[in-house]
Amino acid sequence: MNNLSPDTHCQVCGAVAEINADKIICPFCKFEKSLNQSPDLSNKDLIRAENINGYFKNKYKTMEHGETFQLSIPVTRVYKTPEPQDGQVNFFRSKNIMFLLEQHGFQMVSRVSRYSTELRLVVRKV
Repeated sequence: MNNLSPDTHCQVCGAVAEINADKIICPFCKFEKSLNQSPDLSNKDLIRAENINGYFKNKYKTMEHGETFQLSIPVTRVYKTPEPQDGQVNFFRSKNIMFLLEQHGFQMVSRVSRYSTELRLVVRKV
């Protein structure tokens, strides 16, 4: 049996994450979760959500097939890192978001500001 707690696994890819003093960092997909901030327990805001998989599951349940929504989040780029927003718990890269969308039955329709630290997507439920 595995002695690791669920908190040591990445919420995006499931790999074993490294725990630093103030962050959980996935060495595989580079997802980061801050341990300093208190998360939004209702999972209404992705960057503050306690459980990002729960966020996407709830979004999937409330939408009809083919329906779209806009997703705008700060992302870390190769040479740019955005300033953390107040209460931000989850820190993403654009690859993390694409992986999460596909994993939960969504598809990217369009992308705006491809090289900006603010990733804006139009997403469709497949």
